[in-house]
Amino acid sequence: MKFPRHLAKVELVALASLVVVATALAIYAGISMSLYPSPEFGVADSVEVVFIYLLPIACVPVVLFVAPLYSTLLYNGRASWSAAFVVGAIPGAVILFFSTWFGLVSLACGAVVALATHAVCASGSNHSFEADGSAAAQLKR
Repeated sequence: MKFPRHLAKVELVALASLVVVATALAIYAGISMSLYPSPEFGVADSVEVVFIYLLPIACVPVVLFVAPLYSTLLYNGRASWSAAFVVGAIPGAVILFFSTWFGLVSLACGAVVALATHAVCASGSNHSFEADGSAAAQLKR
């Protein structure tokens, strides 16, 4: 598979993983707000803020940094669980310098998104036919 197509696959999987993580965090925020209500902020407001703001903010590092870096590692056969964790945690680690709480949440979410992406993308990678990249061509020989 050519690298641009490979990158597109990784980015789509990473964005789908991000939507799942954002949904889980929105559900958690809704449950948390229902257990500890606030007069200024309702359950629906909490879910909306977490889901609506998390996706656009998190899409930027996923699309511009995390997915391309992980895709490069996977394409070169160097992707592993630990590499995926580190790649996903880097944006959160950078945010830690500015905000501890937001940085920790970003670090955890980034790691989960990267590990989920690795679970999906690395399971289908087969580097046994590296000569020209296609198993069919190898079987014809």
